[in-house]
Amino acid sequence: MVKPHFHVSSVTSFLCYLLVSSFSVNSLVSLPFPRPDQIELLLAFKNEFPILKCNFGERPDSEPKTKSWTSKDVKSFHGVIFDNETGVVMELNLFGACLSGSLNANSSLFRLHHLRYLDLSFNYFDSFSFLPEFGKLTNLEILHLSNLGLAGEIPSSIISLNRLWHLTLSGNELTGSFAPLLNLSKLSSLFLSDNLFSGNFPCSILTMPFLSTLDLRHNHLTDSLEIMNCSSSSKLEWLDLRNNRLSGRIIEPLSKLTHLKLLGLSFQNTTDPINFVSLGFESLEILDLSGNSISKLNTSFPNLKKLALNNCSISEFPTFIKTLQKLEVLEISNNRLRGEVPRWLWNMSSLNLLELSHNFLNSFEGSPKMITNSSVKALESRSNGFQGPRLEFMLASNNSFTGNIPLWLCNQSYLRVLDLSHNNFSGSIPGCLIKSVGYMDLKNNNLIGRLPEILNKSGSLTTLDVSHNQITGKLPRSLTNCKNLEVLKVEGNRIADTFPFWLKDLPNLKVIVLRSNKFHGPIYFPQHPLSFPQLRMVDISRNQFTGSLPHDYFVNWSIPLISISQEEREPQYMVYNYSYAFYPSMFLRNKGIIMELEKILLTYTSIDFSENKFGGQIPESIGLLKSLIVLNLSNNDFTGHIPSSWANLTRLESLDLSRNQLSGKIPQELATLSFLEYINVSHNKLTGQIPQATQFGGQPKSSFEGNLNLCGLPLEKSCFGDKAPSTPEAQEPESSEQEQVVNWKAAAMGYGPGVLFGLAIGQVFYSYKPVLFYKLFRF
Repeated sequence: MVKPHFHVSSVTSFLCYLLVSSFSVNSLVSLPFPRPDQIELLLAFKNEFPILKCNFGERPDSEPKTKSWTSKDVKSFHGVIFDNETGVVMELNLFGACLSGSLNANSSLFRLHHLRYLDLSFNYFDSFSFLPEFGKLTNLEILHLSNLGLAGEIPSSIISLNRLWHLTLSGNELTGSFAPLLNLSKLSSLFLSDNLFSGNFPCSILTMPFLSTLDLRHNHLTDSLEIMNCSSSSKLEWLDLRNNRLSGRIIEPLSKLTHLKLLGLSFQNTTDPINFVSLGFESLEILDLSGNSISKLNTSFPNLKKLALNNCSISEFPTFIKTLQKLEVLEISNNRLRGEVPRWLWNMSSLNLLELSHNFLNSFEGSPKMITNSSVKALESRSNGFQGPRLEFMLASNNSFTGNIPLWLCNQSYLRVLDLSHNNFSGSIPGCLIKSVGYMDLKNNNLIGRLPEILNKSGSLTTLDVSHNQITGKLPRSLTNCKNLEVLKVEGNRIADTFPFWLKDLPNLKVIVLRSNKFHGPIYFPQHPLSFPQLRMVDISRNQFTGSLPHDYFVNWSIPLISISQEEREPQYMVYNYSYAFYPSMFLRNKGIIMELEKILLTYTSIDFSENKFGGQIPESIGLLKSLIVLNLSNNDFTGHIPSSWANLTRLESLDLSRNQLSGKIPQELATLSFLEYINVSHNKLTGQIPQATQFGGQPKSSFEGNLNLCGLPLEKSCFGDKAPSTPEAQEPESSEQEQVVNWKAAAMGYGPGVLFGLAIGQVFYSYKPVLFYKLFRF
């Protein structure tokens, strides 16, 4: 029988390996990231621009990124990305970073040799030439230098940037030759718009092997394109030459570019009419010929999605448009079109936007129903002479319309639905607009001024949404004329007014959203008892409402809030028109997040009084609102106890009482609320045990933190046993240090025997199972 024994040499080797491995791991972990020299260069660059000039009126997205840079916190380097392996600066995004001053040739920027991405666009450097030192950044792949005031010629040193595949120099004052760019063989996208380049079109650029996008609009390129003798193998897909001074024939020479998807040729200096007969361009998706003379367009563009023919002196609708099966946008404004808008336009299945303004049109061919059933969602027809059928639905949301809301809409006496949301309309809302309109959605624009008075007493308006604009003043009291009003949303404006007690006179009002304005004062007066017969959802959060609420404040509120409605077999939503299904929508803070209700269930109920200055005790009468689903009273100064009567809120799913001055215990009765999925009572003065029910135990600790003496799950503080010191400061520093020493001693006492035991087991394996030991511990 072989006796197990230890080989001292084996044990020694094993321990040495552990020591060396531990040192190696520690060395790897302690490698500097990012590299200190890179931090020094960034801080030196920051110090070159001590003055940060942010023009938020011109650039709302400006951000003084370098202001926060500090060597103590790597995360403070906004706009900087370090390479994970080497610790060097790989990307530097200083777009709109408010830099002001001079960028010199000896700048620390040009010592960041590992840069692959650099964006200095939209800063406020002193006017300077295109510095040759940019050629030192030979690893650059993407370079953005737009709107910097660069003047003069492109330096020849740019040929050193042979890895560059994207270059943007738009919005400067560059002149001279394009020759330095020709050696950038990997270049794929080149943006040179809004400069001062002149002379012939740079045909040689089209021979660059990978170039797919070329933007030269708004320059001073002249002469004819007929002298072009470019390679027909060009991979160019995007060519924008708009607003130059090209002359002669401009279409035929470009017909060799068979891969083009976008071609912009508007507003040239040519006197030759454009003739599109029998030319290629079968890949073309966007074509802009505005401001040119058109002779013939009898050709097919099977993939064309956008066609712009503004200011082309066209006197009749080109019939070839009928064949454009994929056309989505047609712009044919400022022409000489007369008479009727042809019926076949409404039959184009893909057409979404139609611009017809500034012509001599007077009617629409076809019935109003045919027009409203078409795919056209946005129709621009200002400055015409329309006298024919009127629009019933005007749907133009999610576009880029600018300027004032067109006044011709006031003449649409049949208009029932007006949706201009998510555009860039400015100016005030025309007072003549609200006549027969029943559904008006103007949210997410740049509208200013006061809401107009509702002079029409027909009561047709059911939905008014002007959220997220810049509306000021007060709510017009004439809203009381709108007896059929169901949804009123004015959130995200600058309305300064007191609480609209007079809205209680509207018998059908279901939704009130006043969030994020400048409403102020109390929401309770004994002479103004509130009774909203049909109110289901009210959001007055993020205002400056003050005062306390009596215990019976909610006694006379709406029947839908007090009584539990019967469940429908199918969900019923708030809707304006069942035939065309126009549903009001809203954003709601529910369960700790902002969520969008694209459709509002008739059975959905919520109250949000958060982020105001309410004080006093929470009204007991909230317990009467049996159908309430969402209740948010957070960020106020409510005091007193949480009412136990809230056990009656059997439909409640979300309860937020955080950041108040509430005291006492959380009522055990709330444990019976089986639908409660979210509760937040953090940062109050609550005490005692958290109700031990599933809906409470499933919440995160953050929902209960910041209270005096709450205990029980999900908090770590137990309600039983020895009480821990109330504050960490009560403990002596020496005792803390002694405790650490004791802990280390205990760890050492356990560590020694453990190592010896492990070595013993290892030796046994080594003696009896050498092959297994080798497989498990081979190095």
